[in-house]
Amino acid sequence: MAQHDTTSSILEPLLTGGPLVALLIMALSVVLLVEGRKRIPMTVGMIGFVVGFGLTGQLYPLVAEQSPVGEGPLRFLGAVIIAIVCVSAAFVTMRFLAAGLVYLSVTTIIDTGWAAGVDLEGDAFYSGLLTLTAFVLSMSFRRFVPAVMAGLVGSLGVMFGFYLLVGWPVERLDGVSAPDAYLAVLGALVSLILQFRSIRDEDEMEEMLDENPSADTAPQKAFIDDDEFYIGPV
Repeated sequence: MAQHDTTSSILEPLLTGGPLVALLIMALSVVLLVEGRKRIPMTVGMIGFVVGFGLTGQLYPLVAEQSPVGEGPLRFLGAVIIAIVCVSAAFVTMRFLAAGLVYLSVTTIIDTGWAAGVDLEGDAFYSGLLTLTAFVLSMSFRRFVPAVMAGLVGSLGVMFGFYLLVGWPVERLDGVSAPDAYLAVLGALVSLILQFRSIRDEDEMEEMLDENPSADTAPQKAFIDDDEFYIGPV
């Protein structure tokens, strides 16, 4: 019960914010769903700020007598510090998670080779292929992990904002008391599809610029040719 009360107090700025806060949370969550891999620091920082603001308010009575400033400035300072810590922790977590996925993948490949009677580590050629595979996987997972995290957080954020908007208990999203939180997996899958389409378009644009480096800096000229309006490099 005490833990539930503490959690409710930390989230009090959101729970008492009304429809405007709910819509703002949903809007930010939709941004995460579409291009969250680029917005992870901003989102984690905002979440850390809100949690820090509520948590510092819970701790203020314990330090009120020794505090040289009032509750408002102290809560703001605590929120900023916790937001910075959360952003740093998010970057470290994504790096470790990507490294863990690479290690798990390479270990699985090695174990599969042993099961087939092939020593992938003892042969120089196979060892080189493993090193190349690990490099390719690390580059892929660096994009994959932020997209997955953004998809999950964005899906939960949309659900959280919707629950606030319609007055449903947000406690159902804790993943324990009710299965509602697991619906976020579906939203994360949709988010991955949208984000990887964006990644593909960016890769195609980079390839086009590599083939024609002057395409992005060439002066543009508009003219009419054969009844068609054309805008392009001079």
